[in-house]
Amino acid sequence: MPGYGYAKVSKKEKAEWGRMLETYFTENKQLKVVVQLVDLRHPPSKEDKQMHDFLAYYNRPVITVATKADKVPKGKYQKHKNIIVKDLGLKPEDPLILFSSVTGFGKDELWQMIRQYL
Repeated sequence: MPGYGYAKVSKKEKAEWGRMLETYFTENKQLKVVVQLVDLRHPPSKEDKQMHDFLAYYNRPVITVATKADKVPKGKYQKHKNIIVKDLGLKPEDPLILFSSVTGFGKDELWQMIRQYL
């Protein structure tokens, strides 16, 4: 649900989303992996952290995808990756893929990773 942290909806509606997402992620037997999108340009939001912690608690595999890589100079990739790793508490074996929908950077790597779970 891209943008769930920024959606301009009532607290009641966000709470309903929360219940729906919790059910989906905890009870869906066919779910093999979750692709969590974060913005490479900014530290993970409070909602990003909550979602990652939630998925970890329920032992759901996660591929973290740092979007908008085309907006960050390549020389600063590692700095931004380090912030995401630290803030989300990623382990060395946890996948983190830099991605750009504009240039296609990271697309092949992401598809390869998804295929490993199918």
